[in-house]
Amino acid sequence: SHGELRGTSAPMASSSQQAHPIAFAIPVMHTIPSPRPQSRWQPRLVWLALHVVGLGLLLLSGGWPSKGPACKWFTAVLSLSIILYGAASLSDPGYADTAAMTAARLAKPEHLEQALMEQSYCVHCHAELRARTKHCHDCCRCVRRMDHHCWWLGNCVGERTHCIFVCYLACETFLLFSTCYFAVIAAHAVAAGRDDTGRRFQTVAEMAPAPIELISAVLCIAFTALTALASLTLLLFQCALVLRGETTWEKLKRQHLNSVAQLPPDERPYDRGPLRNALIFCGCQRDPGVPKWAEGSWSEAKPTASAHSLAPVDNGSYHPPVTS
Repeated sequence: SHGELRGTSAPMASSSQQAHPIAFAIPVMHTIPSPRPQSRWQPRLVWLALHVVGLGLLLLSGGWPSKGPACKWFTAVLSLSIILYGAASLSDPGYADTAAMTAARLAKPEHLEQALMEQSYCVHCHAELRARTKHCHDCCRCVRRMDHHCWWLGNCVGERTHCIFVCYLACETFLLFSTCYFAVIAAHAVAAGRDDTGRRFQTVAEMAPAPIELISAVLCIAFTALTALASLTLLLFQCALVLRGETTWEKLKRQHLNSVAQLPPDERPYDRGPLRNALIFCGCQRDPGVPKWAEGSWSEAKPTASAHSLAPVDNGSYHPPVTS
């Protein structure tokens, strides 16, 4: 029956729905409860506290650049990092349409043909499932082209925020290495018995703050070096995924996804080559939203006949469509 869509549990009943069956083709569905959404502000406050601690140690060590070009670019990088973090943390990562939104869209005349087709919906949030859509149990929402849920952002990294997230990682990594560099200079100056201008200490009173500055510099170096290496590792991993045309979740679930879709274990359905993958990721080209062999311009033969079009299942993965 075309009166019901996939994932539903009851047909239409009310007389108001009979006037336009397409608009109300999505009745009440059985729901599998999801965990309560995690607090979004706790990780953001932790992120703020860690930055205050790191920059505070740099300030106490006397290594904060106060003049010259170094002061300008360090301030610019810090400001840009805060802006990108706010954009990635507070923006909509690409939430999938809910069942009610889909019903309203399918009620329009231009979508009548699509309304007669079988649809898939998330059993947790009733969102419309399409290829590369994944339900996030931390946000309790389905996210299009979900990469992962970032605890530090208090938000998902998805279709609309993935590029911002990678830019933030690059900026944050540069900020951490810069902070570590200035802390090393400050520690060397204090150990050599000089102030921030390079002048040697002349009296005991001038040398009194030196232990505090040295300890602050050492702590700042240790803290920023570790976090900078972790941030750099994550940045390189994300860049590799971008060039391969896959997300973190797809990378971790590749064997399972390909097994369900009857594809070779190492097949990446959305890998269109490093250059085009990067252009699509940056928004310079439109994302087709379909596997590469489903595009008319793609000359490569599809791996299997049943995998011509990958459709999502309820848990956010994809599988070969069922033909009748």
